[in-house]
Amino acid sequence: MINLLMIDDDPIEHLIMQKMLDKFHLFPHASHSQDARLSIDLIESFYLSPDVLPDVVFLDLNMPGFNGWDFLDSFEHIYKRIKKTIDVYILSSSIDPKDQLLVDKYAFVKANISKPVKLETLLNLHSLYHATRQAAG
Repeated sequence: MINLLMIDDDPIEHLIMQKMLDKFHLFPHASHSQDARLSIDLIESFYLSPDVLPDVVFLDLNMPGFNGWDFLDSFEHIYKRIKKTIDVYILSSSIDPKDQLLVDKYAFVKANISKPVKLETLLNLHSLYHATRQAAG
């Protein structure tokens, strides 16, 4: 089982994502959050409980209040204490090259994915994580 967490303040993005996940039977244990602060607080609270934590986080950067950048900075402080690998994928409509440079500074960020997320991207990630999980035994 691969746990996915999507953090985005736009409920439409969650709806679109969940429709694709359901239709193509991808990441059946997906969770959704519109609150990046609550998400980081939960990850920090359960850092010793790997089964509760996500394997993959889709993170929107531009959110009101505690945004994606705040999440990344907070996650960087707790990342090494977490008892499992959590990969973060940035969901962004930004084409600003400065955003990509800033994202590159976080070792746990695997890629920047343009919104809206394409089905091909989800299929590729699903295959990657299932192959990795099967190889790990």
